[in-house]
Amino acid sequence: QWLPKAHVEAPVGGSIILAGVLLKLGGYGLLRVSVLFHPSGTLIKVLVLSLLGRSILRIVCLRLRDLKVIIAYSSVVHMAFIIAGCISTTSWGVRGAIAIIIAHGVCSSGIFMVANIMYERSHSRNLVQNKGILNLFPAIRALWFILCVANFGGPFTYNLLGEILLIVNLASLSLPIVLRAGVISFFSAAYRLILYSSTQQGLRVNGRFSITAVTAREILIMFSHIWPLLLLLMSPMLI
Repeated sequence: QWLPKAHVEAPVGGSIILAGVLLKLGGYGLLRVSVLFHPSGTLIKVLVLSLLGRSILRIVCLRLRDLKVIIAYSSVVHMAFIIAGCISTTSWGVRGAIAIIIAHGVCSSGIFMVANIMYERSHSRNLVQNKGILNLFPAIRALWFILCVANFGGPFTYNLLGEILLIVNLASLSLPIVLRAGVISFFSAAYRLILYSSTQQGLRVNGRFSITAVTAREILIMFSHIWPLLLLLMSPMLI
């Protein structure tokens, strides 16, 4: 419960470090202690409950309207896949967890950066207040699209490779587990597309708004999140 609130209250730098580094260090810790796990009925129940809770949280995200809260919950929910890969203790599960840790650590921090760019100009994190805002900033529309697609594991992204490895690994454990993982992936794509379309389409709501041009510093920071994703896509054997 405290993590989304920490994201909302923290400055953009704190949100980027929390989503891109600290959460992923928790996943690294799970990987280090995964050798102590032994597949058992208790671990399977923990895994099922974890995926069920994350599925419900994905559905809740469809009703949220705060940009930072939506992105914060997405960072938390991705940990369910990492937990699933670590508990499975199989080679594919561990490799999939590593792929999710690396790829999501890059794209989630980039999404926080773009959300902050919109907030600094609209002075609001509400999706309604930011409707159609990216029509005024074509320089970041393509970058925002790439980050949103990569965040839910869209085609031709490193995140998709990690999710495929994890789902194939879960298929060997139990069918209900695979179904819960499928629900997480489906609703993850649903609210990411809502997030993208809400800022891309529609007429801008009248109110306080700054049409300040995107600075070179902001473009550089966004590209610094894009090129690692492209590099990972061209080097899938890194895992």
